[in-house]
Amino acid sequence: METPLGNSYLEVNLTALRKNLEQILSELGPGRQLIPVLKDNMYGLGAGEMAKLCREYPQIGWVAVSQVREALELRGVIPGCEILVMGNTPSFQLDTAVAQGLTLSCGRLGMLEELAEAAKRTGKPAKFQLKIDLGLHRIGLEPEELPAWIEEYREFGPRLCLKGVYSHFSDAGNPALSRQQFARFQETLSALEAAGISVPMAHIAATASFEDFPEFSMDAVRIGRRLIMDKPGEAGGKIREAASWRSFITNLKPRKRGDILGYGGRCRLDRDCLVATVCAGYGDGLNQDLVRIGGPVLAGGKRCRLLACCMDQCMVDVTEAPGVRVGDEVTFFGYDREGNYLSSQEVAALVNSDEGCGLTTALSARVERIYTE
Repeated sequence: METPLGNSYLEVNLTALRKNLEQILSELGPGRQLIPVLKDNMYGLGAGEMAKLCREYPQIGWVAVSQVREALELRGVIPGCEILVMGNTPSFQLDTAVAQGLTLSCGRLGMLEELAEAAKRTGKPAKFQLKIDLGLHRIGLEPEELPAWIEEYREFGPRLCLKGVYSHFSDAGNPALSRQQFARFQETLSALEAAGISVPMAHIAATASFEDFPEFSMDAVRIGRRLIMDKPGEAGGKIREAASWRSFITNLKPRKRGDILGYGGRCRLDRDCLVATVCAGYGDGLNQDLVRIGGPVLAGGKRCRLLACCMDQCMVDVTEAPGVRVGDEVTFFGYDREGNYLSSQEVAALVNSDEGCGLTTALSARVERIYTE
């Protein structure tokens, strides 16, 4: 592994990512598309590197991002791949997006006319997928708005290119609600078909719903978190955690019960202990709620307790790892160099974060990303 130049680094295991991709493709089986979701720099791991991996698998013809800028950053990496922009695109970005061949989400009345005008100005076909809102109430066309949208499509559709129709479950953990929303989505597709509108691809399942309800897979499945880690409570299953965040001990001092650490006197030691200063803090993405509850890290192969945190450094009780030295690594989540494991899902659950990918996404740009096989 290359020598890190930053004070902390995220090691991304490319072999694990490949195995995860292959596992997901095998679960999907023939006839269904995998749409890797690479938004927010692939949840902090690096969208460009993940896109390069996707290029190794000819059966992957689509990827998805959230914003036009993210899509443009990937266009040169995967020139032959369709890129779906899942978020609402501001009108002033439409010309650029259409000119670059991106597939935009259409989730409001009036957007088809704007897309048709962008196609006219750029001389390129405007590609889009229709987004249906089934209850998340974020973006998307309400099913009740479908008749008006069909009229718009009859007027502007000949100048556009419909690439698919999709939606998103509002609560994948609610089986009854998910089945109800799936039925409404199928009704929407039937209404489009009855109006003479051919749908090339329909998809509603994302990672969580795919794991619990594979029967909702339809033509394609959007997978984000499952590319990089298993579902909560199933660490060590068929999906391997692909990223490990590590930093370094820069100071070691025995401290007494009652000593105060960090700013504001918020941490007062409740026992004598050996305290390590580690050169990463909340400016690097360390969750301060995790520090407040004394969350775990790995040091010397042992689970040790976070004590205090500043922007650039944190303090850890390493009393249970007496062999540690200045310069040794501390692992905030993932695997240490000896293979000891601290699941990001476990750590995230301690602070009710958005699963383990909420931790990786929070890592700042100064956390170096290092890719290993």
